[in-house]
Amino acid sequence: MVTMTSLKRAKNGDWFARKAIPSDVREQYKLAYGVGREERFRRPASVNMGTAKAEFRDWDAQICQRIEALRAQVTGAAVRLTTRQVSALSGQWYSWFIAQHEDEPGRPEDWFSRLEMLEEAYDRFARLPDGDDHGLGAAARRYLDAKLIELGHVETFMAEQNLKLDAETRRAFLDALEDEVPFAFNLLRRRAEGDFSPDQRLQRFAQPSTMAANGNKKLAGMNCWQAFEAWVKERQPASATVDRWRGVLLGLNQYFEGRDVATISEEEAVGWKETLVTPSRTATSANDVWLRAAKVVFGWLVENKKLKVNPFDGIRVARPKKIKRREKALEDEEVQAILHAALQPPPPRMKAKKAAARRWVPWLCAYTGSRPGEMTQLHGANVKQHKGIWIIDITPEDGTVKGASFRKVPIHEHLIAQGFLEFVKSSGDGPLFYDADDKRKASTDATKPVRPPYVIARNKLAEWVREEVGIRDPDIQPNHAWRHTFKRQAARYGMEKRFRFAFCGHETDEVGDIYETPTIEDMANELKKFPRYVVSGSEISRPEDIAA
Repeated sequence: MVTMTSLKRAKNGDWFARKAIPSDVREQYKLAYGVGREERFRRPASVNMGTAKAEFRDWDAQICQRIEALRAQVTGAAVRLTTRQVSALSGQWYSWFIAQHEDEPGRPEDWFSRLEMLEEAYDRFARLPDGDDHGLGAAARRYLDAKLIELGHVETFMAEQNLKLDAETRRAFLDALEDEVPFAFNLLRRRAEGDFSPDQRLQRFAQPSTMAANGNKKLAGMNCWQAFEAWVKERQPASATVDRWRGVLLGLNQYFEGRDVATISEEEAVGWKETLVTPSRTATSANDVWLRAAKVVFGWLVENKKLKVNPFDGIRVARPKKIKRREKALEDEEVQAILHAALQPPPPRMKAKKAAARRWVPWLCAYTGSRPGEMTQLHGANVKQHKGIWIIDITPEDGTVKGASFRKVPIHEHLIAQGFLEFVKSSGDGPLFYDADDKRKASTDATKPVRPPYVIARNKLAEWVREEVGIRDPDIQPNHAWRHTFKRQAARYGMEKRFRFAFCGHETDEVGDIYETPTIEDMANELKKFPRYVVSGSEISRPEDIAA
């Protein structure tokens, strides 16, 4: 039994009500809605009595329906839906059915045929002109229902919803589908004819409430944040990924008020998506960070049988085509500025490792096409000889390497001429660009990883390039741009594509390329085509300006 509640005035004049959650569903209610003991209703004192009472009645009915649906879930009993919820469920069926066929609707005559089959079934019985068929016998009604269910794949839809309706609600739902199935067939016929104009039919349905969409759904036993914790524990992603996605899942959990992940519908996922773009967050960030995080974590829930479907699948923020104002590679004057600054003496009190990062990392990136983070995590032991060729061994064992894949690249003779090997020898086998004794206390919370020192070194380097060197163009990433710059320069001077990709650790879509992986000897010979950067004057000297 659901406890009755009443609307009252609080001391400040606000309209106020409290509804206790019965003990037999308290645990399930908290998992689904984030509230354990009671729900609260409040409206400001400025709201008139009639409006407050009407909103209170709707709120009270919703809580009662939630409680009864959870009880039905526990006992396996059928759920009764309101007229509004039946409308919402009909809309869900309509969207679901269209989605099954819209991408490949087939031939127009197929949908004509299905529509005729449905009409013939009804024509077998003399329904009154106004559509009133209450005079039909039980056998006739069962036949018509069976044909509607067959052509509309209704049982499949109900199974996917994991929803069991009581007799009265089921009757109302099938009555509603009698109108919707012909509309769905006609829409798909138009799609088959090439008409993909917007469908206005969905506007007539009530928006699905959580109860209508999830009334009998098996709960997963975790909210969004708990799902993220479980995903981190099992997958053990890179700390940078955890850092970047932590705020996403905290925000997602707050948006859905700590509800069980199984109660989140696709429509609600779209609603969340529509909140993501803000003055401080672009559509690109919304897609590449926020929606990607939600899709990956909820996809993991599907893989682990916590959910049947991922409500975030296929959702993207529409974004206008970005205006391209420049290339992603550095311009000659930007290259000049960064490499010139790298050669300057460091400030007197700067730590040796930080000074070394400024001195060598830009030049290493310029001649290897590596990511800055791959260089700031470099150890002296990874600079070695291979068949007489000095190489850098880039390995995930030292830190994060995209794709968790190692690669070896030869060292350009200009780096050797500048004294890079002497610097490595004097630094020992440990980290070259951060202090080995930087032992940050490990976090006991996997969702709050400690930022590795090489990441801090990389970020400090980016700040230096922006703030002190003065590469402030927002359309360029001055650290990452070295990869684009390297490939552009390498292509300009005749380095084959497979060598350019090998240096940068890129993979092509061409299957045959895996059989043509360059050797270190081949890469070293090819690197001889890459000219020296000569820092002199205001421009980069071209190879033809350099004496042989």
